[in-house]
Amino acid sequence: MSSLERTRSEEPIRGEERALEVRLGSLGGIEVRPTRLFVWKGAEREGAERVVPLADRPVGLDYERTETTTRAGAVEVRSVGNPLMTVALAGAIALRRWLDADETPPRR
Repeated sequence: MSSLERTRSEEPIRGEERALEVRLGSLGGIEVRPTRLFVWKGAEREGAERVVPLADRPVGLDYERTETTTRAGAVEVRSVGNPLMTVALAGAIALRRWLDADETPPRR
């Protein structure tokens, strides 16, 4: 069984949007922010990521947050701010965007 390692930032982070990032070793990863979703495959994120916009611009940059990183084997989870709040805000913004969409699917 692999060991669990946790680290937490000493100083609060300001000017960065809350985020939840999950890396699965060499398979790839996903990062959820309230306004964007990043997905990539492979060990390197740079140049391989795809971005799904959920809103026009980042939100909540004025608040202080802490960064936490947890590693268990090849899995690494990094969060800036509360991860549950990050996922809830991203879901609410995505739902709002979906409900406000003007397009209606064609009927068959």
